[in-house]
Amino acid sequence: MRTLSLVLLSFLAVSAEPAQEKISVSVAAFEKDRRWVLVEFDAKGKSLPGDYIVDEKGAGIEGQSTPKGVAWLVPYIPAGQKLRFSIEKPHPRPAPGTDWKELQPGVWSLQSGGREITRYNVGALAEKHKKPFFYPLVGHGVNLLRGWPMDPHPGEPTDHPHHTGMYFAFGEVNGKEYWSKLPLASKKFEKDSGPVFSAIRAENAWGEDLNESDDVRIMTNSDGDTVVDWSITLTAANGPVTFAKDLKMAKEGAFVCRLVKELSFAKGDAPEMILDAKGNKGEKLARENAAPWVDYTGEVEGKKVGIAIMNHPTSFRYPSDWHVRAYGLFAANPWIIKGENTLQKGEALTLKWRVYIHAGDSVAGRVADVFAGYANVQAD
Repeated sequence: MRTLSLVLLSFLAVSAEPAQEKISVSVAAFEKDRRWVLVEFDAKGKSLPGDYIVDEKGAGIEGQSTPKGVAWLVPYIPAGQKLRFSIEKPHPRPAPGTDWKELQPGVWSLQSGGREITRYNVGALAEKHKKPFFYPLVGHGVNLLRGWPMDPHPGEPTDHPHHTGMYFAFGEVNGKEYWSKLPLASKKFEKDSGPVFSAIRAENAWGEDLNESDDVRIMTNSDGDTVVDWSITLTAANGPVTFAKDLKMAKEGAFVCRLVKELSFAKGDAPEMILDAKGNKGEKLARENAAPWVDYTGEVEGKKVGIAIMNHPTSFRYPSDWHVRAYGLFAANPWIIKGENTLQKGEALTLKWRVYIHAGDSVAGRVADVFAGYANVQAD
């Protein structure tokens, strides 16, 4: 037995790969300017030397460990420019720029320098409204999400009580309505904060039909921008799952921001507020149309601000169709036009979205550049 133990220890010592002192990473060039570029290096299970990043000019960049490897933020990459980085040894981890604080059981507030960015609601309030959700969502000093019915404010519209901030739900799953009637139950969630982003990783159950797995990364900067990258994987739990067989119910969903009253009182088509990536303006042209992103802008608390939702090219049914309304419903919905699809037991689909709060309109906020930075990152 002692001989066998020595042989096994010797084998493990030979097999274990020591972490390299430095790993070089290149980010491929792209034809357009890119902003808010979150680079993630996939270590493919190998050990990394650390999470400190050095660019080709020798400047240090804070990195953050992820389940895949390590991630870091590049604020801007000019068109046509390839960048090179090295992943190097660990260094003392700085205090995170944002951190989670539990305000009450199941209500987690993400704060930065004494200001609140958002709250993740996963306790009694989420049970009351039948799903976990984020509310509020703040950028440039203003909240962009309606408070009613969770946190009513004077003068807010009181339609559609199931529109609870920012969330994901859908109205036709195996003939069942998981939009406003049946609950999405929280089974597990973890929170984390680091120098690059704060994260929520959650698991929710859609009855016996679906298992939902979420990876949410929230970032902010000194300019006041807020970025939320949200990846959602839906897995058929116990048998075949069909989405959107009833097209009348397929319009109910799916990735949603219900906007504040200042963006909810638009009369008619609202071409001055709604714009998609193709240049379509207003509800009539943007609604039920496919586009990589849609931007919704207006004046909130005296500030001209906008909120864009972007669909990642690797997302299921990219580019998404949209259910965007002048009354303040802002929803990306990959089933509203394309209709039915079925997952067999154990099969999954993944949806990926970026929410971006910016100053000014889509041009001032450089929405197209931020989409390019989200959609076009190849790190090797």
